Amino acid sequence: MRGMSDSRLRSPLPQRFWLWMAMMGVFVSLPAPSPGQSISPKRSTQSGVYTAEQATRGQDTYATLCTGCHTAATHTGVAFQHWDGHSVLDLFGYVSTKMPKNEPGSLEPEQYADLVAYLLKLNQMPVGRTELPTDTTVLGTIRIETKPMAAAKRGTR
Repeated sequence: MRGMSDSRLRSPLPQRFWLWMAMMGVFVSLPAPSPGQSISPKRSTQSGVYTAEQATRGQDTYATLCTGCHTAATHTGVAFQHWDGHSVLDLFGYVSTKMPKNEPGSLEPEQYADLVAYLLKLNQMPVGRTELPTDTTVLGTIRIETKPMAAAKRGTR
């Protein structure tokens, strides 16, 4: 091994790691697709993706665990517009890893789904016949659309 440069003795793993991280940064920072582009979510929150019962359970959980730090107004209207165009998985992931603030991730997945259902209800998303699931693959196929007209226009293209 004498005569080999120091860099050849080092494992390429750190270089691969940083290359992977740089590539992921590019994917994460890509702009959102424009209305005419294909997007991965296939359903919209305007199609009714949660039940009334689920939203009621979410409201109860919210009243018990969330109102100490948040009011409903902090999750509606302009404040909720940030989520427009994102998948429900993005919202579910945020809530389930960041909340409650004093014990992030401490609730059951079903409780987080109930909370997301309540947030959708607060933002005038229509009620459906099936509960919002906890399956992340399914959640990734549902697009948050805060305006009913946006969903209608996409369907006519």
